[in-house]
Amino acid sequence: MKQVIITSLAILIIFGLLSIVVWGSKNKKAQPMSIQSSQKNSPTVKPTINDKSPIFFYGNTCPHCEDVEEWIEDNKIEEKIDIIKKEVYDNRENAQELSLAAQNCGLNTNSIGVPFLYAENKCYVGTPDIVSYLSQKARL
Repeated sequence: MKQVIITSLAILIIFGLLSIVVWGSKNKKAQPMSIQSSQKNSPTVKPTINDKSPIFFYGNTCPHCEDVEEWIEDNKIEEKIDIIKKEVYDNRENAQELSLAAQNCGLNTNSIGVPFLYAENKCYVGTPDIVSYLSQKARL
């Protein structure tokens, strides 16, 4: 009888702890990030410093971003096109701007990554799309 009571008590404690963990994780998911809440209030905000210049969002440790930057350098793209570069891993404001750009393009802001190019109110995600756009603009 003692063993049944101890086992039941242990099961109740485990169930209680699991409930707390599940409840806590649901609250974290339910709370919108400040980036998302600001986007809902201003969906037409265009994240540009200069409407005529593409914005290249990158991460300082992103290997695909390095590939794009190397391609830009090798092809002297910045001599032909003014490109604004914004690092998003260590700069919260740039990360928020990336989220706004993605939202303006109708992309899911929770799963957007870099490299990312925002130009002419359009989004280009990934090395092939970015290289293709810049090649066209630089007339390579």
